[in-house]
Amino acid sequence: MRSLARRDGDEYVLTGTKTFVTNAPVADLAVVYATIDPALGPMGITAFIVERRAAGFTVGPKFDKLGLRTSPMAEMIFDQCRVPAANRLGREGRGAQVFESSMEWERGCILATSLGVMRRQLEACIAHARARKQFGKPIGKFQSVANRIVDMKVRLETCRPLVYRIGRLKDEGRPAVQEAAIAKLHVSDCFVKSSLDAIQIFGGYGYMREQGVEQDLRDAVGGTLYSGTTEIQRNIIARSLGL
Repeated sequence: MRSLARRDGDEYVLTGTKTFVTNAPVADLAVVYATIDPALGPMGITAFIVERRAAGFTVGPKFDKLGLRTSPMAEMIFDQCRVPAANRLGREGRGAQVFESSMEWERGCILATSLGVMRRQLEACIAHARARKQFGKPIGKFQSVANRIVDMKVRLETCRPLVYRIGRLKDEGRPAVQEAAIAKLHVSDCFVKSSLDAIQIFGGYGYMREQGVEQDLRDAVGGTLYSGTTEIQRNIIARSLGL
């Protein structure tokens, strides 16, 4: 449902819902995007900071997710929620720009954690391939195992500069819309593939929860969805190319 906002003196009145909100069950503040006039399209979207104690603002029950379980998610409901005009973030109709800027930062920060996990996976798989023996030699000597580890290394080394480029551009005060979309698309895909490779390298142990590799895969799948799905990233990149 689209969230609507109408001005009422020194306040705005918000009505609508937003589902799949990260950290909704524990957040004290929420950044909410609502339209002041649907006819204006993107130019009607305005950003607000809404406090949890605001009248008319409620949070639904926590969702049970496949992965990323330490980051709870729920639905936010706004029923004639009154927000002071001072809590507006930026000018009216500039919410789309605020959102795009925040997404550049968010994708960069989230992807940085993916790089860390991919590096840990690679190190664990190398150690396992050296220690685990079959047919009298370490399994890393078998080409089918070694090739998977090589692919994991190549993915990590191609992902790292894409993520670092976002940070460099933002530090320089420059936009990184296309760069963030490219990194989000590539890194999220690589994270899933490397997690699958790690499970194969560990074999049956990789499928067991105590090993922890299966958790990486469950978390990695979320990367293809949050902060804009893989399909959305392709749309952003295509639009930046004039397509």
